[in-house]
Amino acid sequence: MKDAAAFDIEGLVKGYPRGTAWHCTFYTPAGRQRKKLGTKNKRQAERRAREIADLIQREDWDALSKLDWKPTAKAGTFAIFVRDEFLPKYCTWSERTRKGEEARLRILCGEFGALSLSGVTASSIKSWLAKRDAEGLSAASQNRYLAAMKSIYKAAMTYGFCKTNPASGVTMQKEEVKAKDVLDDDEFERLLVELPDYSRRIVLAAAETGMRSSEIRRLKWEDVDMVAGELRVAVAKNKEFRVVPLTQRLLAILEDMKLEATPHPTAPVFEGVEIKKGLAAALKRAGIEKHISLHSFRHQFATRALEAGVSSFHLQAIGGWKSPVMLQRYGKVRVSESCRLR
Repeated sequence: MKDAAAFDIEGLVKGYPRGTAWHCTFYTPAGRQRKKLGTKNKRQAERRAREIADLIQREDWDALSKLDWKPTAKAGTFAIFVRDEFLPKYCTWSERTRKGEEARLRILCGEFGALSLSGVTASSIKSWLAKRDAEGLSAASQNRYLAAMKSIYKAAMTYGFCKTNPASGVTMQKEEVKAKDVLDDDEFERLLVELPDYSRRIVLAAAETGMRSSEIRRLKWEDVDMVAGELRVAVAKNKEFRVVPLTQRLLAILEDMKLEATPHPTAPVFEGVEIKKGLAAALKRAGIEKHISLHSFRHQFATRALEAGVSSFHLQAIGGWKSPVMLQRYGKVRVSESCRLR
């Protein structure tokens, strides 16, 4: 585009390349005008510039002001929109979410794919979910299907493919929240004994800060302030910056890690957090039969903090929970109130 030569249409319209597309200038009674020609192709740009020149010669200023080459959105079928428009252009899901939604989208397209976007109704969505409910699909799974439909139709409405969102007329079901397994203090210490050094450090980082695995993975040494006794979570799931206080136990571990090598400030604190197999083996050796993953220690952090008397308001800010409702799903005060944060 940089080497493409500018062009002139009858002295009325001058076209020139700018960035990756063609633009033009021309004059109307209101003065000099600039307009995007909306194409990377020079021949197409010249044709569009000629349209402008013709309107100028006819002095059709109203038509000129309305001239637009944006393609008209065509809805097509539900399946075509999902495949050709939603996923490649308008979907804002993360790669992880996309992967998790693949099977769900295939099933939705199998059910509604042949219908036009406007042909899917709230009634048809409710009927399908009722049928899946009768087949034993859990309320949580039904809600995930409905959430996917809401996302698809939100994009379709935003970009002009349809005028209504049928999924908005369907209410999410109330989900049964199952209590997550959380280790008590004795179990936690037994687990730490069985873990190799590197995995032990990651588990302690999760249990002592409540950080998500993705946040631990992205943590850099420049985010750790040993003097102030805190670390900064710059990129969080909820897109909000937060500061997390360091416990004495974790501070000592980080100081030891820094003495082992002199890391660059932008170097990651932990090279990786994939400890699933090692954690499972350590749990088995420790004789712990609970279902525990790295994310379980976020639940443990919230539970122990509440038991130690940390207010829900402060805990929500430290842990990065979006709402008190989400915090309640993580923190459950156990029978014993003797637990305290180290």
